[in-house]
Amino acid sequence: MKKIKYTFAIFTIFTCIVFFFDGVGDFLLYARYKIMQPSMKSKFIEHLPDSVDKAFYSNSFDDTNKFIYQNVPFLGRTITSGNYGIYEIDGYSHRVFKKMESNDFDKEKSLLILGSSQSFGYYNDVSDTISEEIKRILPGYTIDNYSMPGTNLDDNLMDWYRVANVENKKYNLVVIINGNFSHYKECLGIDYNFFETLIDKYRLPAIVSIGNIIKIKALQNKAIQNENIFCELPEYQDVAAKRVLDRWNRLINFGKEQGSDVLIFIPPTVWSGKANVENLQPLLNEKYKKIYSSINNAIYSKVNNEVIVNLTNAFDDGAQYFLDVSSHFTPEGSALLAKDIVKHIEKIEHKVSD
Repeated sequence: MKKIKYTFAIFTIFTCIVFFFDGVGDFLLYARYKIMQPSMKSKFIEHLPDSVDKAFYSNSFDDTNKFIYQNVPFLGRTITSGNYGIYEIDGYSHRVFKKMESNDFDKEKSLLILGSSQSFGYYNDVSDTISEEIKRILPGYTIDNYSMPGTNLDDNLMDWYRVANVENKKYNLVVIINGNFSHYKECLGIDYNFFETLIDKYRLPAIVSIGNIIKIKALQNKAIQNENIFCELPEYQDVAAKRVLDRWNRLINFGKEQGSDVLIFIPPTVWSGKANVENLQPLLNEKYKKIYSSINNAIYSKVNNEVIVNLTNAFDDGAQYFLDVSSHFTPEGSALLAKDIVKHIEKIEHKVSD
């Protein structure tokens, strides 16, 4: 009986020691995460273009990092509704743009914008987003911008399906400003469940969530295996390009079902075209840039219609239009891209009138 007690006592003490040191280690990681936040912010501010108001973007960086995410069935990772400084998020996880004027409801033309963080207006005030610039140029349209950060083309399709079948909304024209994030997701295999679990772990000292330690470590091991070595091979780049094109085609076909014209725009990124990215050069990963550029080229070789428009060279005039290496736009970049998009919208209008 004594042996059993001693064995149990030794096992208990050993287990407590293991948990203690593991908890201390995880607490240090938590502390490192907190310490890194100012470092990440200062790096973001340091590499902004000289043309922007750095004080504003210092505040918007803080607002952006306040986002609380949730995982919604079929849609994936979305932002929880609430007010986050420059961002207001509604119950459908969409950003709230300027309130409609009373005469907006009498307009005959309606436009839905879908996309990811670029068209969402990451880091920018509502007035400096692509959709608001389009609204200024095309005042005859009512515009809903339902872009969501981090979404790929599948997510855009599912959100459009929700808009059509839950909110019963139909649009004359649907504009999708996306494609590059699908490349990231194809190659990096981003697992947001893992990502969110990891972030949650470091929001509080590990001792609070010690029951998840072993599970999280197991997930970390899986994540380590999730390298993008396949996307370095041309044959896999072709597969990734085919998947992106298939997603575009599903959006086009759903538009036909809805009776909506569809325009899809491939937006500029720091790794496509000849844009001025000197401010971001120290942060760019040349290996990833080469991979994504190759996938882009594979996609363009498959695109042969007026519905899918390549705007990756829209920022090649020598000015700096990117805020960060994730290819988010300055207000000037959003305005420039909006003008190019409007040109193609007007072509659609002329065809309809003819």
